[in-house]
Amino acid sequence: MIFLEMILQGAGMGIIYALMGLGLTVIFGVLRIINFSQGEFYMLGAYTAYYLIVIGKLPWYIAVLGAMIVVFFIGFMVEYLILSPLHKEGKAKVEKPMEYALITTFALSIFFRKVAILIFGPFFKKPPDYLTVDISFSFLHISGNMLVAIITSCFFIFITTIFINRTQRGRNWRAISQCPNGAKVVGVDIDKESLLAFGFSVAIASAAGAIIAPIFLLSPLMGSQPLIKGYVIIAIGGLGSITGSFVGGIVLGITETVGTFLFSGQYRDLIGFVVLIIFLVFRPQGLFGKKS
Repeated sequence: MIFLEMILQGAGMGIIYALMGLGLTVIFGVLRIINFSQGEFYMLGAYTAYYLIVIGKLPWYIAVLGAMIVVFFIGFMVEYLILSPLHKEGKAKVEKPMEYALITTFALSIFFRKVAILIFGPFFKKPPDYLTVDISFSFLHISGNMLVAIITSCFFIFITTIFINRTQRGRNWRAISQCPNGAKVVGVDIDKESLLAFGFSVAIASAAGAIIAPIFLLSPLMGSQPLIKGYVIIAIGGLGSITGSFVGGIVLGITETVGTFLFSGQYRDLIGFVVLIIFLVFRPQGLFGKKS
């Protein structure tokens, strides 16, 4: 019973982790860049939802959608003003896009953290509970906030999967990820799609931050751990794979939960790094990735 409870709790936490990695998967799949500022968009989403609930008196689900809209436009402007040279042609195009993206997004991460400290303050904040009723079974106890986070994460992952696979915009993004030049030949506007894809991906990150806000305290530095876990997840599942993000999140969640029970909670993050190293050594393309 104890082992079954650990597996279920780990899988639940893993689903939330999967939502963290989903935005990174979309960014890498379409723009082919590593976004070091993704954790800060997660943080911005959490703070936006917090103030919409506390000051705006909005229900939590409206606040989460509001946070996604706000962060979408922030991401849209970041891509338009800063990252657009990655896919521009001619003189505006950068020579080494990967290096440019790494340096730029790392600088954005520091910038957003400093701005968040100035605006929100350095102190921790605790949003009100989204669901005050806890759920208990004979072999499982789960808090209301965790249940909300799991269900909402599943919803966003499902909607994203349908959007990528069944809509024209999703087909455009998949075409760009497979062959940018080929997508351009068939009429895909890469500049426009990159703007929308980046905004969409950071909006997903903001949703993750907003729904996890009642479980973990808010702080300007709260984006560091989700960023690390997000990259562990896409390393497990495979770069650019939505299915890989989902499975990778569950693998990481269960591994951390079981490892914490067997050893100590102090080793939770270390366990994630060990899993990452194992995959990088024995299966660097991940579970659902493809060899280049």
